[in-house]
Amino acid sequence: VGFIIGILIGVCFLKKGFSLRRSYDLPLTDGILLPILQIGALVLVVVAPAFIFFSEAGAGPGALHAPIIASLVAGLLVGILAQKSRFCMVGGVRNAVLYKDYNLLIGFVSILISALVLNVILQNTVAAGLGKSFFKLGFDGQPVAHTDGLWNALGMVLVGFASVLLGGCPLRQLVMTGEGNADSAITVIGMIFGAAFAHNFSLASSGAGPTPNGKIAVIVGLIVCLFVGCMNLSSKER
Repeated sequence: VGFIIGILIGVCFLKKGFSLRRSYDLPLTDGILLPILQIGALVLVVVAPAFIFFSEAGAGPGALHAPIIASLVAGLLVGILAQKSRFCMVGGVRNAVLYKDYNLLIGFVSILISALVLNVILQNTVAAGLGKSFFKLGFDGQPVAHTDGLWNALGMVLVGFASVLLGGCPLRQLVMTGEGNADSAITVIGMIFGAAFAHNFSLASSGAGPTPNGKIAVIVGLIVCLFVGCMNLSSKER
């Protein structure tokens, strides 16, 4: 709900003439710099040198991940499909509202339904073999998640609003980075540093709920987005 509300706020700004102005062609080196850095990061994860620290099991969600090869293969496959289909979670709702184009929205809904069905099938299979279930519908009792509906929604309002202003959801920004879009590369770098900042300065939520610093960060983020949106409206609207 919060995600959709955020997208609709962004759409209001688009209707009022919001634009980050036209794009410019940049040298090839600008486009390939971040993909090269990402390959370097993958090498570091595989080699695991002493100066790279990894989350320990039981110390948080960072330790819960698929094997590297499985992650890499799945990421390459999803990246190819997302690039070919121009899939964007934000774009689905935005296009449905602005242009009555439901193609991307159908893709978004299809992913949600597919994930739900596969989780139910897999959890029944696992439960039959291990005697316990790993799938639970809802917010309560989920790893790391909390049940504070207001701040769950407000956090996603910020994600939806910012994504519209940026021109795509986080997944779309990753895909466009791979295509050589320097603006998207800066966005991805911002997401990486933002995640690190959130976890090192008590902004990130936990199962106990949102933190005071996290609440302040969400409000500040919304104010910044409103400021950016207003300053980039057409001259008449501004």
